[in-house]
Amino acid sequence: MAAGSGRGALLVTIGILLSRVFGLVRQRIIGHYFGIGAFADVIVAAFRIGNIAQNLLGEGTLSAVFIPVYARLRAADKSADATRFALNALGFLLLSVAGVSLIGVALAPLLSQLIAPGFEGERLALTTSATRVLFPMTGIVVLSAWGLGVLTAHRRFLLAYAAPTVWSATQIAGLLTFGEGLGLRGEPLLSVLLWSSLVGAVLQLLVLLPAARRLLGALRPRFDHTNPELREAVGRFPSALLGRGVLHLSGLLDIALVSFFGTGAQATMSTAQMIYFLPMAILGTGEAAAALPDLAGDMAEQDVERRNARLRSRLGESLARVVTLTVPATLVLALFGGELIRVCLQSGSFDESANEQVRRIVFVYAFALLGNASARLLTTTAWALGDTRTPARFALMRVAVSTACSLVLMQWLEVAGVVLGAVIAAWVETFALGLKLRKQLGGLGLTHVPFARIALLGMGSVAPALLTRWALPTAFARTFVGASLVLLTFAAAFAVVAPALGLFDLRSRFRRLRP
Repeated sequence: MAAGSGRGALLVTIGILLSRVFGLVRQRIIGHYFGIGAFADVIVAAFRIGNIAQNLLGEGTLSAVFIPVYARLRAADKSADATRFALNALGFLLLSVAGVSLIGVALAPLLSQLIAPGFEGERLALTTSATRVLFPMTGIVVLSAWGLGVLTAHRRFLLAYAAPTVWSATQIAGLLTFGEGLGLRGEPLLSVLLWSSLVGAVLQLLVLLPAARRLLGALRPRFDHTNPELREAVGRFPSALLGRGVLHLSGLLDIALVSFFGTGAQATMSTAQMIYFLPMAILGTGEAAAALPDLAGDMAEQDVERRNARLRSRLGESLARVVTLTVPATLVLALFGGELIRVCLQSGSFDESANEQVRRIVFVYAFALLGNASARLLTTTAWALGDTRTPARFALMRVAVSTACSLVLMQWLEVAGVVLGAVIAAWVETFALGLKLRKQLGGLGLTHVPFARIALLGMGSVAPALLTRWALPTAFARTFVGASLVLLTFAAAFAVVAPALGLFDLRSRFRRLRP
């Protein structure tokens, strides 16, 4: 079981890594043309509105209500029932997406004011226009999330999580064609970005649907509201939606608060999130996505003690992988954030001053990485147990803590204070989830986590990179080549120290990809 979970986690990691690399290239090009000024603020606000709707109906909620039911049916050798349920879920999702897309287009002015109350004049008008384009795009991406759910339940992880590269690549092609080829700038180039995102969403869906059809044998939506599995999933939908909704409400509140700090504040925060979400997606989302089908399959075991033992073991092994990679990643974000930004994003209008503004926010975000990655895995475990209410309840608590802390800390730290409030809330949620699941399962499998060796891994990886940066001339260290040299030194040290400590061996990981 451990090997299967590890192989799945690696495939998800590769898929997400490809997607995030393309996302970083997309963000670098956006930064090149728009910097962190007014147009960049509009892009951040409009895409955030779309992303919230996407996550409420798409991947996040589907992971909670669709994959556990579908994977359990397959584990119980009820493939025909699983297929019927999947096609009924597609029908339910089609109706939901159509309704939400229409409502989003109609309410674009109100949504823009809610997401960015500090915007006025042209920035607000542009955000409203952008939202009207992005809501239909969001509906298409939500349908892609259904395909992702089917592929994930069948453990076809690579295609499922690499498909978003098509979405990013389409936007990259649009920006380069019209930005470099035709010399567009400002509002016309913003329109290119928005319509490219819509086209990219359609292409992403066309990549996923044929693969889902091959697995299901059909792709015709069903609308049988009496289907028992659909009714079970729909019964969990409100609490799952609440859980995702309140988390995104927290993000909305953060964006709203940051909008009052002037031009560029939202773009600064969004760019810092882009850097932070790269390891977060790989270490938290990736591991949780790979573990969910296996955890849900374990629920088919009728003996409660044996089932809980399996769940503890699987959870512990997943936590060990998360902590092993998250601790060094946290140190990189905290100590080498400037180098990461310089290599990934600094270009054109995104200059050294912008780098420094973003670096300060990345430093704060670093301390949320382990908490958020662990919380994602613990939430997934609760979903596998059929419990969507507990994560929703703790998400509400997280929003309350985050908002209260942010309102206090922003008085002195501005944008960094808002982020620090979110960091504190993430750890509160993690501890609450951990205590609940520990009581429910009889433990979390933490004996699988080698904490002392992980601490040595972090120190052994960071020290050579710090020494390299100290030895380089200051002017050279602030170039692309100098920053790359520092990061490569860290990577080389990690590649040596991790296998020596028996924690991580890249060659053995890739051997798991063999059937």
